[in-house]
Amino acid sequence: MQPRDCDATLARGASVVSVTPTPTRTRAASRSQLTFGGIVPSAATVQGDTVLASVLAVEMHSDGAVLPLLVLSEASGVLGWDLPTGLSVTDDAGRDYAVEQVAGSSGLGALAATAWIEPAPPPEARTLALTLDGLTRTVASRRGGLERPLTPEPLSLELDLVPERTAAEVPEEPELPVGERPAGRAPARARTSFAGLVPIGQARLDPDGAVCLWALERYRDRSVLTVAALSDEPVRLEAMAPGSGQADLWDDRGNRYGAVPVHGASQAGWMEASLEVTPAIDPAARVLAVRLSRLPATAEGRADPPLAGPFTFGVTLPPT
Repeated sequence: MQPRDCDATLARGASVVSVTPTPTRTRAASRSQLTFGGIVPSAATVQGDTVLASVLAVEMHSDGAVLPLLVLSEASGVLGWDLPTGLSVTDDAGRDYAVEQVAGSSGLGALAATAWIEPAPPPEARTLALTLDGLTRTVASRRGGLERPLTPEPLSLELDLVPERTAAEVPEEPELPVGERPAGRAPARARTSFAGLVPIGQARLDPDGAVCLWALERYRDRSVLTVAALSDEPVRLEAMAPGSGQADLWDDRGNRYGAVPVHGASQAGWMEASLEVTPAIDPAARVLAVRLSRLPATAEGRADPPLAGPFTFGVTLPPT
């Protein structure tokens, strides 16, 4: 069976659930291929003087939804956040959603967290309103780490649940090899070099699982591509890592790009990863092609590897 496209239209039509006014617990273990209902692209971003926060996509499931979040700051220190108590989510009908954290990483000036919200937003919901509170930064002192608030006030942003499609026809693959990759530099994400968020929210479905692209973060000299995969038993997934899984990228201007995983997480039924893409995407490019293959997945008793792909996406690039 060939992988097939799954877009925001499918996501809105597949998430019919009964809604409780104030859910008291979540079931993030429900995240798998079996419960998957589609991806909603997101460009929701709020920027302050020194802080930026974004929602990279909405991954719909029958019992809830996944919200991957990114926070960048120019303030010194390691960023921190108690997401279940610091993230509030409501929709345009006033429904409240319970929040659970399922993955996350933090470092100097950057924090990435994946939230599970419950219940699933119903088809009639058009927007989600998010409030981010309790963000902190920990700075070194003579007495150890000193935790301070990152922002004086909570951050608020609105997420459109019925956005425009991001899919584009895949451009012809260039014969030229990937150019010389700039020397690695940590961190891959930095507030001072952030140049914009490209929403993607696309998926390819396969008998062994669903392969998803969340978003492309553009920086001055590189980009970060976020991907996820979902499966069910007996397929087991691992996060992409250097030498594990392959990503090929090119644009409609004939440029090729290198991609190296810089962060990943996995649990039963899913994996997610962030890939550093270099060099910076050509500002004149209008379509980016992404091909994922040989994803790190295993299944007992099978000679052929599951999720070998290839899974190819065409992504519309807005003008910069």
